[in-house]
Amino acid sequence: MYTRWRLYILAVFLIVIGVLLFCCRVWRKRGHSFSALREAFLILGVVLIVETLIVSTLSNYNLGVILPAFFGVPLVFLALVLPKMDKGFLRFLKWLIAACYAVAIGIFLVCGFLMIRASSAGEHVEADAVIVLGAAVHGDKVTWVLENRLNTAADYLEAHTNAVCVVSGGQGAGETVTEASAMKLYLVERGIDAGRIYTEEQAKNTKENFEFSKAIIDEAVGKDARIAFVTTNFHVYRAGQVAKAQGVDAVGIPAEDVWYLRLNNFLRECVGICVYALRGDI
Repeated sequence: MYTRWRLYILAVFLIVIGVLLFCCRVWRKRGHSFSALREAFLILGVVLIVETLIVSTLSNYNLGVILPAFFGVPLVFLALVLPKMDKGFLRFLKWLIAACYAVAIGIFLVCGFLMIRASSAGEHVEADAVIVLGAAVHGDKVTWVLENRLNTAADYLEAHTNAVCVVSGGQGAGETVTEASAMKLYLVERGIDAGRIYTEEQAKNTKENFEFSKAIIDEAVGKDARIAFVTTNFHVYRAGQVAKAQGVDAVGIPAEDVWYLRLNNFLRECVGICVYALRGDI
């Protein structure tokens, strides 16, 4: 099913690109000028807008969903009016847009480096306790994002039979149970001994995930316990910085992201890292 969806979405993008290339060719044949740069801006901008439209039908609405379109709309604008932006306010607007994209690309490169480096740090971690950070559940069923985290945690627990696990997450809107209880049920069904799983059912954010889970680990394992945490790969860096701010020395174990949300989650996480840095939280 997942492969079929990949093919459907790929087909949509190929059709969009093909139509745009055909339109640009027809436009040139009618004697109008349309540079390769404008063509590239048009195609990239429309693809980003279409990506937002597709993901908005497959995922919960959040900042990450709309960010591709946010970056795509100015590109379409530039593609349509670039030849007229050579003087006055339009010239200023052209260079302002260029500067904003340059800053954004710089931020993406720095944040991407931090995310990749952090997600690779937990490849061979040895831990006495593993915290699994919660994510939304639908009713009482874990979502694909959370399923990936739990499968990663289960694999680790199966390979490290002396480690215990704390599943952390309270109950949010639209959820009939706490995230932690749904997570524990999933792990038990995966074959993990229920006695190795502790539930933390009060946390509403990453800060509380670590704060409340650390208290459970201190009591169950000891204050000197080696701690790891599982979250989606793009989130490992920021979560690790939040843990450090709470006095929790923990190494992140990355779980795979949902394939069709990778761009959206990356963009949203870059914004999150910048916001946390400006607030002094990391």
